[in-house]
Amino acid sequence: MSKMNFNDYGRCMATYNSWQNGVLFDLCDQIGDVERRLDRNMFFGSIHNTLNHILYVDLRILTILRTGEAGPFAPTTIVADDFETLKAMRAEVDADITEFVEGADHSWQDEIRELPFPDGVTRKLPRQLFLVQLLNHQTHHRSQITSELHKMGLDYGNTDVPYTPDLPIS
Repeated sequence: MSKMNFNDYGRCMATYNSWQNGVLFDLCDQIGDVERRLDRNMFFGSIHNTLNHILYVDLRILTILRTGEAGPFAPTTIVADDFETLKAMRAEVDADITEFVEGADHSWQDEIRELPFPDGVTRKLPRQLFLVQLLNHQTHHRSQITSELHKMGLDYGNTDVPYTPDLPIS
């Protein structure tokens, strides 16, 4: 790939996030429910709550990207209380993200979204920025979980984007 445009970025990062979420959920499956729900003094308390927060924000940002609407922000929302449902929903949302970035109509990228934020400020932002936020937000909170997994003696492995299997580049 000699150049990378925003469409390429979106496809690469959607593939990366799907890969990393797969690795994360496989490891979290291994530690069991008690360890996932243990309050580890993380920002959202437990690994389980942090996985829910990531999914909640992804669903919220996908709605903003698709409709421009955002309901009240409730960052501690539990989207799925049991791990198997959470894992299935994670895979579905990753597929939705991929479908969104691979869509044929990229005219959405030129649009501006005007939304109120939890700090009380209404911001006018390019729609592209919400996709960047969705992808960055996942990385931010996955790192909190991988830090906890490391403390438990689990090797998370490589997180570098160029190692992403089946990276969609030409």
